[in-house]
Amino acid sequence: MSFTMRLFRIDQMIQEAGVVRFETLRAALQCSAPTLKRDLRYMREQLGAPIEYSAARGGYYYLNDSKNTARQIEKTQEKLPAAWYSPNELRVLMTILEELGEIESDKRAALSGDMRALRARLLACVRADKISARDLLRRVKVVLEQRANIELPYFDAVGEALSRRRRLRITYYTRSRGVQNAREISPLRLVNYRNRWYVDAWCHEVDGLRTFSLENILNAEVLTKKCRVVAMRTVQETLDASYGIFSGGTLKKAVIDVDSVMTPYVGSEIWHKDQVTQRHSDGSMTLEVPFAQEVEIASRVLSLGSHACVRAPESLRGYICEELARTAGRYAAAPQNGAASRGGL
Repeated sequence: MSFTMRLFRIDQMIQEAGVVRFETLRAALQCSAPTLKRDLRYMREQLGAPIEYSAARGGYYYLNDSKNTARQIEKTQEKLPAAWYSPNELRVLMTILEELGEIESDKRAALSGDMRALRARLLACVRADKISARDLLRRVKVVLEQRANIELPYFDAVGEALSRRRRLRITYYTRSRGVQNAREISPLRLVNYRNRWYVDAWCHEVDGLRTFSLENILNAEVLTKKCRVVAMRTVQETLDASYGIFSGGTLKKAVIDVDSVMTPYVGSEIWHKDQVTQRHSDGSMTLEVPFAQEVEIASRVLSLGSHACVRAPESLRGYICEELARTAGRYAAAPQNGAASRGGL
């Protein structure tokens, strides 16, 4: 048993049993008497654990006549080195390794040749006393969400203008109105949101900050003019709220009831940083989420099917009811290919 695991086991046994004999600890840890004594001394002196020994009580125990005992034990546990990787750090580590491998396999990528060395350095950080790097790659897997490879012919032009601090002349297609027009912009920041690339920029046509989807840029030309200088704090305060279900307008609060079937899944999701979750005794939950536009939050609610129901506001309830009616209407009007083919037999 490793040093870290021994410390955790000592703490666990004393807390569970109250008083533990020296030989009981040594047998559970499968270590020598000097090793156990060093571990106990380390916990007392380095971690501040309130461990006491009493011959009358027959073993080691946590001091329980101090008002600060619980706090001391909690601080001791915080100081204990992690017995293994946390779920979050393991997910992040494996995701980075997967992503680096993806760049390495893309021979057109600017950093492709550097990825092998970078992955090797990252794997060198893996603690052999927890798991070997080889076993980590073989026995731990993070399945990444599949992403469509969207062609962005003017991504290089936007990146060049951004890095050189030059303006861009673009032809932009506005899908909501079905029109395209020429604009001159000063690119300020590239943003990837839900696997789509956007450029936050100062639009010289409207004399204000705007966000442009790179998918909708039909043409782009890097100009020699310098970009307009805009403080990044201003960009963040103005445009950060344009990404997500709380974008573009006055905030409202959606109150959504989720049944016990979907609560285990929805309960681990973050729809908005200021959401409030209330768990109920029957396993269901109520989710309160700030939003501005109905479109995106409605898609989240509708993805839960009959397992979720909007309680408020009435505008969102009405929007979802209309969407469901339109959907039902399309299904009713669509030909049933399976029935038609069976009828022809």
